[in-house]
Amino acid sequence: MSISATTGYMSNEDIMTWMQEHTDQLYTNMRDDMSGANHRADAESALDAIKAELQNSSGKDASKVTGLINDALKKYGDIPDVLSVLQPMADKFNGEYTTAQTQATNAQTTIDQINQSGNTSWIKQLVVQSMQSKTVVAVNIDSTDATNWATQIDNKVDALGKQDQLDMINIQELNSEVNQAKQTASALMDAADKSAEDTISHIS
Repeated sequence: MSISATTGYMSNEDIMTWMQEHTDQLYTNMRDDMSGANHRADAESALDAIKAELQNSSGKDASKVTGLINDALKKYGDIPDVLSVLQPMADKFNGEYTTAQTQATNAQTTIDQINQSGNTSWIKQLVVQSMQSKTVVAVNIDSTDATNWATQIDNKVDALGKQDQLDMINIQELNSEVNQAKQTASALMDAADKSAEDTISHIS
């Protein structure tokens, strides 16, 4: 249903139906924009947490930051800016952890085989001792990578912030359209009531 200058008489019910149809879509668009803005805001917080952990753990164990990255990708991987900045980090850390896990498993297998052989020669014992350190699964954060990635995260957070600003402008415009629709409906209802009153007064 539309309302134009050529529209004939419309009852209050017709006007309310028009307003309902018109504003329902506007409210749907507003909800979608607000949901998207909230989702990006949460993603920005996750990126900031990853950046802080990268800086705090530079040159140290990467397990915590790897967990944060993998978790953020699960929650916000649908956002292109998040995916583009975090996926390379995840690929690097996850790949290194896979390699470290394989090396640790192989080292432990070698140690078990030596121990099960019953050979207690000092040479084999030295081999066991040297292999012990390789059974630990550990990956460290390269300081250069930490610095570069922190900068990349900053750039993506800025980009997401600009999208949020555009969404807020769009939400404000949609809200303005809703208010205009309500004002139009109210004016039409007032005009319809006035016309009905004039008709009744002429009949009387």
